Amino acid sequence: MIGLTVGRIFGTDVRIHWTWVPIMAFIAVIFAIDLSNGAAAAWPAGLAWSSSISTAVLVLGSGTAHELAHVKVARRNGQAVPVVVVQLLGGPYVMEVKPKSAGEEFRIAVAGSVVSLLLAVAFGAVAAIFVLGTGNQQNTPDGIQAIGFVATMVAGFNLFLGMVNFVPGYPLDGARALHALVWLRTRQEAAATAATIRISRYVGVFLILFGALLMAVADVVTGLCLAVAGWLVMSSSRFLDRRNGLQSLISGLHVSDAEDTEPARVPPQLTLDVFAGEYLAERLGGAALVEHGSELLGLIGTAQIRRIPRRTWTQTRTEDAMVRIDNVPRLPGDTDLWSALEVLERTGLDALVVAPGAVATVLLTRRSVAQLIHDKLEERQRQLAALGQNKKNRFRGR
Repeated sequence: MIGLTVGRIFGTDVRIHWTWVPIMAFIAVIFAIDLSNGAAAAWPAGLAWSSSISTAVLVLGSGTAHELAHVKVARRNGQAVPVVVVQLLGGPYVMEVKPKSAGEEFRIAVAGSVVSLLLAVAFGAVAAIFVLGTGNQQNTPDGIQAIGFVATMVAGFNLFLGMVNFVPGYPLDGARALHALVWLRTRQEAAATAATIRISRYVGVFLILFGALLMAVADVVTGLCLAVAGWLVMSSSRFLDRRNGLQSLISGLHVSDAEDTEPARVPPQLTLDVFAGEYLAERLGGAALVEHGSELLGLIGTAQIRRIPRRTWTQTRTEDAMVRIDNVPRLPGDTDLWSALEVLERTGLDALVVAPGAVATVLLTRRSVAQLIHDKLEERQRQLAALGQNKKNRFRGR
């Protein structure tokens, strides 16, 4: 996931998603211009800019606190969260945390919104003291007004963040809370997942239609925001639906079912232009082992060479771009295949080493997994076709 690592809290790497750059810039610029030139207030430029920048920083801090609340409760329930990426709406912890029970999932899901609402109350109290408690605003020093303004804006943001995340649509926390409630009621996690995805689609359609109505008869900006939110919810629901279908397709399979027993092997001095042309062209999604004689040095695939500018491929060798073999995760052959795919997704690598190794090193590659999924889909299609033909034959025999 794209994000700038800012530190490690609760044993979790905290990353800020790049979308916060335009969000914070927008908040800082718009508020600074309004506060220094607006009719309601004409503060000195320094105070206006410091207030707007402080608001932007506290908004980012509030979003970070929201996500860290999920992390803290997840870790308290024994869940490992190696990385959290702070986004405005919908954190990727949704895909990472695997709750063991409906109650655990519900607690993790609502933790973020609870913290956001508590922050809204806290900043709201500060705003009340500095705005309402000062009496006549015209006689209040600009510095006091600035504190009241910042507290009011941050309180409003946290109230928005806490309430919106209760909407039962992916990727919002409300979808996970709804999933937990349905899971608790039905005692079937798969049924809860299907129901939540279906409801998320309805929520997405409603937001799009309601947003379009607002754009037509009232507020264009608000309507557009709702429509975009609806599109996000629908897109996330479709993604999770496909992901759920894929998980169902490979249910019961293990790493050994998709291993690549004859991975490509390349020397360390091979240049990337030759490697890409001769090894990856016919093995899309595959990877190769970098070997020097009988010594295994590392792993290289598409994920490594795409980070290298193409113009330097003729001068860059595979040993310069490879991942050292000691840094490549190793999984036993009896590991659940879906769990292995999650490791591939999390690491960004094109392959994992299947351990314990035999005489020759065996890999689980994206290509070998894709081939297995392709074969399973063809098998399912043949089964469905045969089932349809049997129904036709029974109908004709009547």
